[in-house]
Amino acid sequence: MFGQVLYTQWKWARTELFLYVLGAFLVPTIIIRIGFSYVDTYSIRSVLGVGTFAGIFFAALAMLCAFGLAWRPYILDAGLKHVGPLSLPISWGEFVKLRFLAGATLLLIPALAVWFGGLLATASVTVPPTLHAYPGGLAIRFYLASLVAYAAAFLLQYLAGKHAVRVAVIFLIVVAVVELSSQFFGYGSVLEGAWNVLTNWPGPFSAFAARWMLIDV
Repeated sequence: MFGQVLYTQWKWARTELFLYVLGAFLVPTIIIRIGFSYVDTYSIRSVLGVGTFAGIFFAALAMLCAFGLAWRPYILDAGLKHVGPLSLPISWGEFVKLRFLAGATLLLIPALAVWFGGLLATASVTVPPTLHAYPGGLAIRFYLASLVAYAAAFLLQYLAGKHAVRVAVIFLIVVAVVELSSQFFGYGSVLEGAWNVLTNWPGPFSAFAARWMLIDV
């Protein structure tokens, strides 16, 4: 049954996955090549700055992959009134579990592309002797970060259903109102404290706040 769910999700997501893989292959190489052509490659700070810029792209790509794989299958199913999942000889809860695992499995594809793209990008330039390339470590961070974002988006989608976007917008409005009220009455930033809890270890989104460095010491 898992194979069937995985294959269906692959058919729905293969176009987006192709674009993610293409971006993971090409964009880091372009960033690194152009960046190295404009900086002094003997300046450690300049080279690290280029590596940081490439890392920002990978972090953004991880978010894009996660939300795409979490929301698109549900939207397509909802358009068909969930006839496919409800016709399967398993419970809804079991199907949701299989769909989550299928998405988590498909996230391995862009993660592997990040690894190969990082290898290609760093092989196309001369890295200073005091620095090293970490395409494997970046790929692992990419997968873990995309998995966390995927889990959060998947949870929102399958709890709120067709109202997921509305719930997300309301949540953002509430957060903004609470933050502005806190600042207005002189209590400081509530959002900053919550952000630190979520993005600092062992917070669930700590992978996004850490150093996304393709090239580092």
